[in-house]
Amino acid sequence: MKPDENCIIRTEGISRVYSSGGVSVKAIDNISFEVMHGDFIMITGRNGSGKSTLLHQLALLDLPDVGEIFIEGEKTTHLSEKKRMDFRLNRLGYIFQEYALIAELTALENVMLPAMMLESSKVAKKRAKVMLTKIGLHNKFNRLPSQLSGGEQQKVAIARALINHPKIIFADEPTANLDTTASVDVLEIFKSLNDKEGITIVMITHEPEELVYANRIIQLSDGKII
Repeated sequence: MKPDENCIIRTEGISRVYSSGGVSVKAIDNISFEVMHGDFIMITGRNGSGKSTLLHQLALLDLPDVGEIFIEGEKTTHLSEKKRMDFRLNRLGYIFQEYALIAELTALENVMLPAMMLESSKVAKKRAKVMLTKIGLHNKFNRLPSQLSGGEQQKVAIARALINHPKIIFADEPTANLDTTASVDVLEIFKSLNDKEGITIVMITHEPEELVYANRIIQLSDGKII
């Protein structure tokens, strides 16, 4: 069957097994599904259901033991680590639950980092200012992470993920450490990026009330889609 041209991610029977104390645990088990251009997908399920493992596979942060992953029609599971890094840098954005900001760098410097791997520092700085302004942090360029609220830190992380204009954003429970107001702010940013710019978003959540933002929901249980 010819792949759907509107498909941006396709997995074919991917599984990932971890070993601990001599015991093998199948974190994800024979998962096949497609993500379409412009989807806003939320992955949900109980702790230990395989959500983060699946997201790591899709974002090329880890390799499946079995199966294939295609992004924009390109097979990614057999790329070298350098090519996988280039792929992530140029086409994908990733947002961590714990923000993953560098404490010694300002908001502006944190956002600049990925761009500096592709552009001059002057160009990276200009783009970082645009991104921070876009998400409402135009007056926080020179603040350190410790001088920002949790919601503001997560917005910096979003700006950093957007700096190289990715087609797909992956977010691992991005609202888990935020209060209700900050969570809504982050979700509204995602919704705007999805609606207005067509960025595909794949996000993990535990919160049932957040599911209304998605156009598709994937529920996992024991490493399988249910």
